[in-house]
Amino acid sequence: MKPMTQKLLARFALVFLLLNGIAFSQSKPYRGAEYRTKESYTYGRFEVRMKSAAGSGILTTLFTYHDSSPFSVANWNEIDIEIMGRYSNEVQYNTITPNRIDHVRRQVVKFNPHLSFHVHAFEWTPDYVAWFVDGYEVYRQTEAHVATLTRPQKIMMNMWQPTAVAWAGAFDPNTLPFYGYYDWVKYYAYTPGEGDNFTLQWTDNFDNWDQSRWDKATHTFDGNNAQFIHDNIVFRNGYMILCLTTPEATGYRGGTIIDLDINPPYLVWARAEANRFLVFFSEEVEKVSAETISNYTIAGATIQNASLQPGNKVVALQTDSLDLTQSFVLVASGIKDRSPAALQMGVQFTNVANSLALPLAFNLGGNNEADFLPDRTWDYYQEYGASGGTARTRPAGTTISGTNQPEIYQTEREGLNFYRVRVPEGKYRVALMMAESEHDLSGQRVFDVYAEGRLLVDNLDVIAEVGKNVALEKTFSDIDVADGVLDFYFAAEADAPTLSGLLVERTASTAVRQSEMLPADFALGIYPNPFNPSAKITYSLATPGTVELTLFDMNGRHIRTLARGFRPAGSEQILLDARGLSAGIYFVRLQFEGELLAQHKAVYLK
Repeated sequence: MKPMTQKLLARFALVFLLLNGIAFSQSKPYRGAEYRTKESYTYGRFEVRMKSAAGSGILTTLFTYHDSSPFSVANWNEIDIEIMGRYSNEVQYNTITPNRIDHVRRQVVKFNPHLSFHVHAFEWTPDYVAWFVDGYEVYRQTEAHVATLTRPQKIMMNMWQPTAVAWAGAFDPNTLPFYGYYDWVKYYAYTPGEGDNFTLQWTDNFDNWDQSRWDKATHTFDGNNAQFIHDNIVFRNGYMILCLTTPEATGYRGGTIIDLDINPPYLVWARAEANRFLVFFSEEVEKVSAETISNYTIAGATIQNASLQPGNKVVALQTDSLDLTQSFVLVASGIKDRSPAALQMGVQFTNVANSLALPLAFNLGGNNEADFLPDRTWDYYQEYGASGGTARTRPAGTTISGTNQPEIYQTEREGLNFYRVRVPEGKYRVALMMAESEHDLSGQRVFDVYAEGRLLVDNLDVIAEVGKNVALEKTFSDIDVADGVLDFYFAAEADAPTLSGLLVERTASTAVRQSEMLPADFALGIYPNPFNPSAKITYSLATPGTVELTLFDMNGRHIRTLARGFRPAGSEQILLDARGLSAGIYFVRLQFEGELLAQHKAVYLK
């Protein structure tokens, strides 16, 4: 029997036993722990900072589970982060869909998850499930089974001892006790089109047992050698500790909780643009080592300058003009983190992703066609792609009139929610290409289109505008992109949005230089971002002069002036208190001696 099948049978048995009221705690040799929400959630971002337990035959988890009554295997919905104690460089991800079908990923990570705290998370939407480590996406599922994850699920964390040796490893009871440490957990609601599409609802810092939100489990199940008990969930010094023990020595008997950064930074990825490389690190890095040019080598490119960007996790390497048809490999070493120990990374390398040459054209639902790029599904490491929807080809014999590019209108992506394109900061003109060949009447398909939070068209109805089987191309100008990604959001009003083609043209390099484009003698940063209800805005100047720091909404309306007047060289920190403002996207703008130097997007969540 496959290990994951054993685990699924164990959970099936759990539900059966609970419903039939069978208690068999006396037969279980060990005591474990499970902490679960009272409420169930449908979609969202689920995030935890934790340190797992090391040891063969055990696991430490964060997962969501559809805890239904009456139970039906046909309704099974579950999303897992499972850290197996037997592995020192791995995290397991899984979605379990109706009829107990699992979709497992064994993800290698560049650290030992049992030795220090890391932030683990997953996003669950109608279109994808994506898992993250320390803020970076590491794996995504977009296949058809994701659409069956529709049932509300409780948030759960547990520690137990599986009987499935092939999956968890052999267990030696002499190694007890084991402890899994949790610093905090957060839940974000899925709010498409608002902020970054997820809105923080609550955080639990584990100061104590919040009995209004959480239950301590007291059950067990076949395949689990541990009985869950209250005493093995312990709160101490702002941490929750899940314990796996003998029946005679329950609770936490460990020493002081150690929460230290012991891992040097590592390369996450790198990306080439027209005349620079962006290098992404796993954590905040120290400025001097990050800006030492000799710590980087890229064959075929000469590095002229290295600049650590606000947020301290990205370094921009300035070069001469790059040939983006060439493949690049980045080698880096000697970069230190910002911990007191100044941990230094050894030699590492990564393949570099190349940006696309503007202007851009995309054939949604189709393949390469003339200058149009093929359809693609988005993830963090793509240059472009859609989230949601299905690629469709129009019925044979369908003729789309009113265009000199009829081949583009022969396919479409129907039901898309988002489309994203990585582009340099600047102003853009975009054209949306679509046609209606399914409906006959106006009002049968209606949707809204947003770009960068700006409403481009309200209640778009192709039939009402041009009729059936006629091409409609709608062009919009002066779309500002300040963060390197052009974001579209399609909101259905009736039926599902559809799009056949997308054209993207840069009309001006922005006079506003996003933080990572700033020259070395200026800097602007916002932390945290997104924020609620306040954020710290930091800017630095190499020379004294007159500064104006202002806050605008996404429509360009002035909200407030944060700082104004003559400032000496150096850094200044301003507190942005957003209480009284509506949640949404804002822009912080920095001017120096009347020149617009930088603009940073700030997302206020409620």
